[in-house]
Amino acid sequence: MNIESEKSLKLFNSFGFDVSAEFFVSVSSVAELHEAICWSKQKSVATFILGGGSNIVFTRNVSGLVIHIAIKGIDAETDPRPADQIPLRVGAGEQWHALVATTLKLNYFGLENLALIPGSAGAAPIQNIGAYGVEIAERLNSVEVYSKATGDTLLLNAADCQFGYRHSIFKTAQGADYVVTAINLNLLTRDKPNTTYRALSDALTRKGYLRPTAQQVFDEVCAIRGEKLPDPQQIGNAGSFFKNPIIDRQQLDRLMENNPEIPHYPDKPGHFKVPAAWLIDQAGWKGHQIDNVGVHNAQALVLVNHGDGNGQQIAILANNIKKDILQRYGVLLEREPTLY
Repeated sequence: MNIESEKSLKLFNSFGFDVSAEFFVSVSSVAELHEAICWSKQKSVATFILGGGSNIVFTRNVSGLVIHIAIKGIDAETDPRPADQIPLRVGAGEQWHALVATTLKLNYFGLENLALIPGSAGAAPIQNIGAYGVEIAERLNSVEVYSKATGDTLLLNAADCQFGYRHSIFKTAQGADYVVTAINLNLLTRDKPNTTYRALSDALTRKGYLRPTAQQVFDEVCAIRGEKLPDPQQIGNAGSFFKNPIIDRQQLDRLMENNPEIPHYPDKPGHFKVPAAWLIDQAGWKGHQIDNVGVHNAQALVLVNHGDGNGQQIAILANNIKKDILQRYGVLLEREPTLY
């Protein structure tokens, strides 16, 4: 185990903010993770678990030990039951989009709608990632975790994970003790993709795909996301910065009095999901720049680092947007990434 001091995290966060870790180690196994946690306890320093760095806004240097999860491995059972399903165990350090592409090459289906989502496999259940009508909760069988408090390894089934919209047990005080080390997926051996999401279905129909394959869905999702979302390698960002707010019928009716064209989609009974991007766009924030950060000019849901920005600037910009949307529409936006 190689613990480094004053390690730059610029290459370990998708915003590209140049902050440093007091101590840093990259672990490739549960044994190395355990060793790193023991070291932190011996030195009485805090730990910070870091995956792909695509859901974090660093506003300052990180004190204590940053543990970068680099546990790899993609393993399928050779004799799955039932016959139309395939259990797949994936190390938390696997890159998510590469995993989705790999499953298609192996003719394992069910993740194609989740293509091009940044980050690592271990972060997928934490955020309960979702796109184009599919959430990871639907494909997840269980999550393997390490307890920082006890040093035990545990297996949490899908119900244990308390999944909700961009929510899981890992975002609660109870789940803060857990480090995800692997995820166990339940994929399909039949090529029958989910095309119920309207924007995806319309895009496939325009291309003449009346019975699209999973590969065609994957390609179309990549095309749509590529048009809307900037590549973090080209301009620093953390993807969608705000969750789509969920409001009740009464609040929707009030909004529609002055905004009859507002998009809305049924969610849980009596509630509707409203696109945060539409609210931010209509309020005039798209393309807005403050100092070295701003709102992407093609997607109002994405905040970007224009090169020399920092986390404090992003936090101020996000807070200004949040206050403006609340004042204009009476809707409270919640951010997706974590602020440190």
